[in-house]
Amino acid sequence: MRRRQVLALGTGLVALAAGCGSATDARKLASMPLSMVVPGPYGGDSDRVARSLKGVAERESLAGRVQVVNRPAHAALAEFARARTTGRLLMAEPELVATVRAVRPAGAFSGTTPLARLCGEWEVLVVPVTSRLASFGAFADAMRRDPAALAVAGRAAGCVDHMLFGMLAQSLGVDARLLQYVAYPSGEEAITALKGGRVRAVLSSHAGVRRRVQAGELHVLAVSSPDRIQGVEAPTLLECDVHLYCANWRGLLGVGRLPDDDRDALVGLCHELAGSARWRETCARNGWTPLYLEGEDFRQWLRIESNRLSRALGDLGLRV
Repeated sequence: MRRRQVLALGTGLVALAAGCGSATDARKLASMPLSMVVPGPYGGDSDRVARSLKGVAERESLAGRVQVVNRPAHAALAEFARARTTGRLLMAEPELVATVRAVRPAGAFSGTTPLARLCGEWEVLVVPVTSRLASFGAFADAMRRDPAALAVAGRAAGCVDHMLFGMLAQSLGVDARLLQYVAYPSGEEAITALKGGRVRAVLSSHAGVRRRVQAGELHVLAVSSPDRIQGVEAPTLLECDVHLYCANWRGLLGVGRLPDDDRDALVGLCHELAGSARWRETCARNGWTPLYLEGEDFRQWLRIESNRLSRALGDLGLRV
């Protein structure tokens, strides 16, 4: 049952929507200043996505001035749920689920208005090119044999790297609470630990390690995308008989109880942003995959996805 659930919930990550937001709705915001709340510091992964969206929206005249406001991740969602300003948006990401102390039946993002999922980064499992773990099969065997001895590094505890590690363990029949996950402030520091022999593998975004992979420093054991990543000679998890997809996605939320016309205008803005050639070029340059999903489809997917991630956190012993 666990394996079937992981597959069913993961496939939503690759669904695309044709979109129903109109240009007329989006133009309602052309002179309105917007405030985009970003969980995390200036220069972080979500911040880079937000500031790229700001640049596209302003250059394409899709909105008035867009202000990016950085807030600590643990406070961003709770504070935003109390907001009531139409022009205030929240950059949603998987890591926000870890800031909710208890599983919510309606999903971690209840009390907000889901607008659209915009893009994501696929995860990769990497080892040094000299590692004895030369294939995902060897990695899986090592995890089953002694999970506590297989140190795997990634970014902050409770982030998408950590949650994916837990979902991998459950898919392989391993108790996720036995895993040895070593958290680092950044993916670069995790790679440094890998090169120094302090951990045996790293889970990271593909964009964060692609240059080292191309340079022959790292070997990719598997990718978390539903299809192989162009230019990466590595199987998907599905090809490795792990029925799991996982992306470090980014989306936009509006405040709760948003009037229908304001919601439609903001969805229309997201739709025009996603269809912009400038945005597509930005995604390609940064290694982000467009994963557009809007409106009601996004709301339903977000509820399912946030519950899936909450269960992963519980399996890891991180959910109160």
